[in-house]
Amino acid sequence: MTESVSDGEPAARSSSKKERYFWQYNVQAKGPKGQRLVLTSRLEDPHCLNQITDPVFSPQCSVQGIKHSGKARKGDGNDLTPNPRKLNAIGKELDKLSRTINEMTPVSELPFNVRPKSRKEKNKLASRACRLKKKAQHEANKIKLQGLEIEHKRLLTGIHQMKQVLVARCVNDQTDPVEIAKTTDKIVKTATKVKVAGQTTEFVNKVLDKVKQGTTNGGLDEL
Repeated sequence: MTESVSDGEPAARSSSKKERYFWQYNVQAKGPKGQRLVLTSRLEDPHCLNQITDPVFSPQCSVQGIKHSGKARKGDGNDLTPNPRKLNAIGKELDKLSRTINEMTPVSELPFNVRPKSRKEKNKLASRACRLKKKAQHEANKIKLQGLEIEHKRLLTGIHQMKQVLVARCVNDQTDPVEIAKTTDKIVKTATKVKVAGQTTEFVNKVLDKVKQGTTNGGLDEL
């Protein structure tokens, strides 16, 4: 849903009011205030994405206060496989929690003897909602990561194919220019079919919409 702009309202004011989705948790956060990790940098191929490393379980990381004592267990947070259906389920559960909290009688309107119990129950529901929002953000980030990786691979494939077309054109001067134009146009369309960078929010919402329509895995397997 987008907010309508009334006549005479400055455009800057309307653009500053961006909609917050249930999976966007604390979008202005700058990360933890603790010690920052500075991993050893090395020359790498810019065309190849780095493998994701969990600093808690990585043998290359020995920062005090971050390494575990052997009792840490890998859970859902360590699995980076996107699960749009899980994100959609979290959204439904958050909607139920929100309705329950909104339907509760305000503490100020309750008798003094029941206020502590009502306040405790409301805080309990709010804490659960907060935890779910964090999980939703993590699930959304996994969808973003998958989309960016797919977009990256498509672009690299397109670049490689364009190189082959240029080489063939240089080797064979009799190549039909019209045919080359058709081939390059097809390559560009295929390489740029998936657009995620710069519009990750829209990408996640599109995947969620497909899940609600019954598409398996939100259509990620079809990209």
